[in-house]
Amino acid sequence: LKEGLRRATTKKALKEKSADRRGVYFIGKLLWAKGFDLLLELETYYRHKTGEHFDIDIYGSGPDEEEIKRAFNGGLSEEGNGGILYSFMGSSRQQQPLPVNFMGRLDHSKLAGDFYSVFVNPSLTEVLCTTTAEAIAMGKWVVIPSHPSNAFFEQFPNCLMYRSRRGFVSQLKTALENDPPPLSDELAQLLSWDAATMRVVTAAAISERNAARSHRINRAKEGKTLKMKKVISGFFNTASSKEESSAVSNHVASYGSINATATKPLPVQ
Repeated sequence: LKEGLRRATTKKALKEKSADRRGVYFIGKLLWAKGFDLLLELETYYRHKTGEHFDIDIYGSGPDEEEIKRAFNGGLSEEGNGGILYSFMGSSRQQQPLPVNFMGRLDHSKLAGDFYSVFVNPSLTEVLCTTTAEAIAMGKWVVIPSHPSNAFFEQFPNCLMYRSRRGFVSQLKTALENDPPPLSDELAQLLSWDAATMRVVTAAAISERNAARSHRINRAKEGKTLKMKKVISGFFNTASSKEESSAVSNHVASYGSINATATKPLPVQ
């Protein structure tokens, strides 16, 4: 029943959003590591510059869900499983709740279309964020930080990158006041699985020049290894020969001593 009510509420909210092409959302794991502390800072700075916070719907669930909800609802979070102690806006007093709606889990494909036009993702811990790629492919504005993990997305015209809080405010205002540009067929192709697979193959490929260089290095290593084996083998052979010569000399000396003793004349009685 609880899950059914949650889905019904989400569906109703999406219908209401369909009349507002400028909706802002985030989707992903509810972890502090996903940049929710940064999102709080951006909300605060946006209000400082514009006089009001920006509305955002957050989709997802995760280990830090309750703690994150408390922070966005104006409360102070306590030290949780993630070991993060967050003082909302640097204050020890209760704050006014932010215009943030926690919508629960939802498949990202359900948000395709005109429900939202702006995807905000402040995370700096991604390798290559799948949800960001999906939002770009859906034709939405994507507002993300300029960071090595986001370098791939910079080539897309509906990607707005920021380097500071001031830059975030400027980029979000641009997204809220304008429609995202359509993707060309060439750029859309870059977001396909075929293109992703080809990038992996290309990254793993070795040029003929590098292959030849690698071959020369391996041959040189093999030559050094063979030379070392010969040196070691010669050392042991030399040592073995010395031991054998010493043994023969000792044997001969011993035999001569015995023979000399045997040929001595017997004492006269």
